[in-house]
Amino acid sequence: MLKKLVLSVLISSAVFAAHQVELNVNDKDVEGQLRLDMGRMGSLEHTYIGGRFLNGDNNNSQTIADPDPLMEVSFMVQNDVRGVRGLKVGLGIKSEYTKIDGRQFAAIPLGIEAELKLPLNSPVAFYLGGALYYAPSVLSFKDADDYFETRIHLDAEPIDNARVEVGYRQIDTNLKNRSVTYNDSWYFGVRLDF
Repeated sequence: MLKKLVLSVLISSAVFAAHQVELNVNDKDVEGQLRLDMGRMGSLEHTYIGGRFLNGDNNNSQTIADPDPLMEVSFMVQNDVRGVRGLKVGLGIKSEYTKIDGRQFAAIPLGIEAELKLPLNSPVAFYLGGALYYAPSVLSFKDADDYFETRIHLDAEPIDNARVEVGYRQIDTNLKNRSVTYNDSWYFGVRLDF
């Protein structure tokens, strides 16, 4: 499965001219993400459109017997923060879909992402990043009650446009009749910027 996903991500990045490709793994989960920088394709500066596929495992969720993959389409506007060197903040909207033990889950969370280039005097650049997304019941559909995602990661950039990442994510996909943690895990990965 991992080999197929890696190959699919690489082929998709070439086909869709992706400007950012990310692959995160741990011993049970695989997560792939593509982002297109719309500013490079036209007049939508600092705007990103993306997609994510997370093949979660029940070992990283105490509340799901057999999780289906979580699929996402996203839109975000991100820019440098004036007066704070190395800090970027973005506001985004995502569309999430999965099945949880046979029940359909769909949500449209709103959120914020931030990334800070750490002011270290080292030959390798380091970045600290995080994200917070939430969809209340009014933005949750099918059998969903709400969606809540938090993520924090530390990246090292040993060469230009290539990062190694260590991070933690928690994704709650609560249903109308029960609380559900879709994924709660540490991961490591790589990110390539084109």
